[in-house]
Amino acid sequence: MADISFSSRAYCKIILHAAKYPHCAINGLLLAKQGNKNDGKSVELRIEDVIPLFHICLHVSPMAEVALTMIDQYAISKGLVLAGYYLANENINDLSTDKPAHKIADKIAENCGCTLLVVVS
Repeated sequence: MADISFSSRAYCKIILHAAKYPHCAINGLLLAKQGNKNDGKSVELRIEDVIPLFHICLHVSPMAEVALTMIDQYAISKGLVLAGYYLANENINDLSTDKPAHKIADKIAENCGCTLLVVVS
């Protein structure tokens, strides 16, 4: 089980990304500090920052691949880990995820044991 929390900065960046492009679907990556709790079984995951990615064409493979690589290096330099993926659909009532979102989350999960896939509503 994971104890998950968002910093004010991370939460605000997600909401502001969605507010800036209310007519578009948006996505981005979550950066976290990860630590084990005292019992050794639970994981504490604190999302410290987010990197907004796209707001028109969400899943352009070459661009997404380059973004993942660059953001991973940035996260390492800041002592963070790439911990997840967020998205908001064009329709505010649509809470579904698509196959490319799952593929990106799976790719992140290869490097980080506790991965989040967050849908903004």
